[in-house]
Amino acid sequence: MESQHEEHEGSIWPAVIGMAVLVLVAGVILILRGINLILGLGLVLVFVATLAVFVSREVKAWPHVIESFFARLKGTAIPSEPERVSGVGMPTAMFLFTEVALFGAGFGSYFLIRSSFPVWPPPDAPHLDDFIPRLQTFMLLFSSLAIEYATYSVKRDRLGAVLGGVVATALFGTGFLVLKLGVEWPHLIFDLGFTPDTGVYASMFYILLGAHGAHVFGGVVALGVVAWRAKLRQFSSHSYGLLESVSIYWHFVHLVWLLLFAFIYEGALLWTHSH
Repeated sequence: MESQHEEHEGSIWPAVIGMAVLVLVAGVILILRGINLILGLGLVLVFVATLAVFVSREVKAWPHVIESFFARLKGTAIPSEPERVSGVGMPTAMFLFTEVALFGAGFGSYFLIRSSFPVWPPPDAPHLDDFIPRLQTFMLLFSSLAIEYATYSVKRDRLGAVLGGVVATALFGTGFLVLKLGVEWPHLIFDLGFTPDTGVYASMFYILLGAHGAHVFGGVVALGVVAWRAKLRQFSSHSYGLLESVSIYWHFVHLVWLLLFAFIYEGALLWTHSH
């Protein structure tokens, strides 16, 4: 059982899923732009297959994770007790399931509304330039690499590298918000008059992007807590559950952004180029 637990803690699946998400987004863009439907569907299926393999492997560890979680609830909290991944894994999974439901409902509403229009975006919608979103995409990509570097380092007790990776992730996340709230949205609202009450397209744009931005802000706050604890050297190769949970959450935020970028920005450019 202990060997299974160590294998679960040292899993490479977060990195594998991250790469698979890039494959998914590439496939979606190929389909949306009409470049190669067969190749696009093939890349999407690669992501689905990777996700299926991940779930089939991880399900085997769930009984141990659940058992460890409830064992901690029954025990007395001791500050020096190792903060293992299994101790926070189940709450993290439950939280992410609710997040998947939230954004799943948002994307479902978006596509339902989109299907009711003969052209999308509506003809009166402004052109959405994708320069800033592309910068934000690179920021989140590098931030995911940074948080993975932090988790890689903590498993080897390189505590200085842990702090550096977490701080870098928080800085990239902050830069993402600055570009969104300080540059892109002021331009859309004040220069183009593209406000949430402009129409249903604008409403969906600000709801989905705003919800995601709120999650990025929450992630930056959580990263600040992790950075403070890393500065106090409270993590080690035997105690890093909070760091691992925050990294999983941050990868989820990255995944949602890649989908938003593909469907909203690239989808809008597809309509613009074809009309």
